Amino acid sequence: MKKSKWLIGGGLVLGMTLLGGARYMMRERQTPEPDFLEVEREGDFAIRDYLPMWVAETISFGTRREAIRSGFRTLADYIFARSHDGDSIPMTAPVIEEADGEDRWRVRFVMPEGEDEDSLPEPPHGVHLKHLPARRVATVRFDGRPGDYDLVGEVERLRQWLEARGETILSTSPEYAFFNSPSMPGPLRRNEVWLEIATPLPAAS
Repeated sequence: MKKSKWLIGGGLVLGMTLLGGARYMMRERQTPEPDFLEVEREGDFAIRDYLPMWVAETISFGTRREAIRSGFRTLADYIFARSHDGDSIPMTAPVIEEADGEDRWRVRFVMPEGEDEDSLPEPPHGVHLKHLPARRVATVRFDGRPGDYDLVGEVERLRQWLEARGETILSTSPEYAFFNSPSMPGPLRRNEVWLEIATPLPAAS
């Protein structure tokens, strides 16, 4: 009887843990993302047309991983109203990181749809609101935690796919887009490399 109680108790704990994990993953998957039109998809690769969007941006220094940790904290303080007076801002995905010189990085949070510099709280020192125009972006998707993937290799994989298609790459440096929190298991994480590409001119009528 005692053994069966332990088994039942252990099963309940395991079931509650799995249920909590499933709910957490569902919440993450429901995090809003910027609107886009998917032009094409081929396996891990995709081409998307993104609408104009507002982002909150900060500059961080150090290695890429050091910079995104520092930048994330600065931007999280802004959206959760820890570094300013006023309301918090809903979390969105992805967190975007882009090199801006040696050991210098731009880290961005996408602002919720419908928000702009007039409706968003005044950012603190070190955070800037920036309007990104509509653009066409090529992406490659991969999973894993930092250290599980090769960002340089993923960038090269995307470049080779685009070159084989005859696309014109406009980006001077790739953007790294991370869609999940650190608590998400590596195999379930969604990470992407983005490269802006030219939009073909319409054919003459």
